[in-house]
Amino acid sequence: MAAALIAKILLTILKAALFLLLAVLLILLLVLCLILFTPLKYSIYAEKYDAIKAEGKVSWLLGTVVFSFCYNDGKNSYKLKIFGADYKKLAGFLARFFKKKESYDLEAAEETINNKSKEESYEKKKEKNLPGNKNKTPVKENKTDAGKDKTPQKNAEVEIRNKEDKKTVQNSQHNRADKDKRASRIVIPAVKAFWQKIKLIPVKIKKFKEKLYKIPEAVHKSTGKITKIKEFICSEITKNIFALAKDKFFYLLKKLRPRKIETDILIGTGDPCQTGQIIGAAAVYMAMSGTFFNITPDFENKILRGRIKVLGHIRAVTLLAAFLKIILSNEWKSFYKEAKKIKEEF
Repeated sequence: MAAALIAKILLTILKAALFLLLAVLLILLLVLCLILFTPLKYSIYAEKYDAIKAEGKVSWLLGTVVFSFCYNDGKNSYKLKIFGADYKKLAGFLARFFKKKESYDLEAAEETINNKSKEESYEKKKEKNLPGNKNKTPVKENKTDAGKDKTPQKNAEVEIRNKEDKKTVQNSQHNRADKDKRASRIVIPAVKAFWQKIKLIPVKIKKFKEKLYKIPEAVHKSTGKITKIKEFICSEITKNIFALAKDKFFYLLKKLRPRKIETDILIGTGDPCQTGQIIGAAAVYMAMSGTFFNITPDFENKILRGRIKVLGHIRAVTLLAAFLKIILSNEWKSFYKEAKKIKEEF
């Protein structure tokens, strides 16, 4: 019976662990699907009447990450919101939080240091107050001033003056000798250093000649490297990888093109020919993209006035697919191998 109960308990624990693991995997899969398949939306609005104004917004992950900017007659501003919180305010809050934490840590460290110093001083006082370690008060010795003879002694004063004069003469002689020694100490090493520099001149000339002889070899090696790089750039491998990258780039531009354009524009360049060319290019774009927008030409005046609103989106899975198609292609593998070989040679 006990073994059966233990087996049942183990089975229930395993079931719970498996269900928990399955729930975690499903949550990760849901997050991955949200990241890959949630579109990155963008919207741009601009107008030019009395002043130039422009607004733009880029949102991702169902509005959890929003970047917006605004331009109004020379003044611009931007905002980044993550889960509805402004990035600047969030960064300021985090900075204040970490500063407070550091201050608390410093205060705690100072308190511990003060407590340790107090404990050490208390232990020293205890040691001093022990009966065997009491400090004895030093006995002060009273020194009596001996009586000094104040009787004048002329002969002694004369002798003292003569001795002082002799000392001054000797000191002046010693100072002159010291100055001469110092001068010799300064001059002789300077002469030696200058002579050593003169001796090194032929060695430097030889080294300079060797460098001059090595210049043609270096030029030859550099020309060989340049020719190899040119051959690598002009080879079929690089042409193929650049062609593939160009195709994927235009593919991404096609996916990134505006899905909706609302306009009310009055345009004129002052030259009827140029104005007609602009209108023709706009008509070609409308025919190719399938979008229609209102644009009015003015063939007489030079003017640009109106408003425009652009809406579009792109998914992360398209970007990832284009990147993987480039990385996993044979063109990229051959290009990477050749680039690695050239890098090892250099």
